[in-house]
Amino acid sequence: MISRKDNAKRPAVLLMTATITPPCDAPELARNDAGLRLADYCEALRFYLTVPDHIVNKIIFVDNSDSDLSALEAIVSDVPHHKKVELIKFQGNDHPPEFGKGYGEFKLIDYGITHSTLLDPDDLIWKVTGRLRVLNLSQMITTAPLHYNIYCDLRHVPMIGDRFGANEWMDLRIFSCSKTGYELYIRDCFELLKTELIGSPELYFFKILKAADKSAGIVPRFRVQPNIAGFGGRLNVDYQNKSYLRKNMLRRLVRRVAPWIWL
Repeated sequence: MISRKDNAKRPAVLLMTATITPPCDAPELARNDAGLRLADYCEALRFYLTVPDHIVNKIIFVDNSDSDLSALEAIVSDVPHHKKVELIKFQGNDHPPEFGKGYGEFKLIDYGITHSTLLDPDDLIWKVTGRLRVLNLSQMITTAPLHYNIYCDLRHVPMIGDRFGANEWMDLRIFSCSKTGYELYIRDCFELLKTELIGSPELYFFKILKAADKSAGIVPRFRVQPNIAGFGGRLNVDYQNKSYLRKNMLRRLVRRVAPWIWL
């Protein structure tokens, strides 16, 4: 059952996930310098504070490395805005690094949602990897369906496979959920996301959401292609480089002219 009861589009809540200071033994993490990562988070927060208030009116920033947030606090004070902003930190990296990124991030999401004082029952949450800037976030939110429990991007291209990126995959850099969607599909799932159990969280969520009943309120494809700026953590690749921009152009075209292809 879809939880939204009203027929008016409300401003969204942005949940920014963060690990400012990653563990020294974090696997498959090329962008591991705490200073660089903090600069990424500062740039992203500054950007999201400029998103119109009628589109995003609350920002929850959650860091799981218990790092100093004073630079972010200064940005919240200095950038003109009327949003409610909450900066949360805790030590959430007290697990073996081989559990994987998904375990830590979804444990963080649980902590942030549980400890936030800003959330209302009817809020729609947009989760973003906090170092990245979704340059067209306003368009993504304004074109989203009015009612859903999970709004996300699944990739499924049986004839092409992994040629244009990971296949049978959910993009976890950005997705949205209602309170009901969070309770049904996300809350307490981090224990299931250990790398040794499921391989990757992107594959796990693809299988779970692709198999969901049609009445579950799962919208498996964004109506517009996300335009992401920043650097990927695993390979330290620039998401605005020529190769990624070409892929994005192709995906944007396919999304418009052949929406049944989940490229």
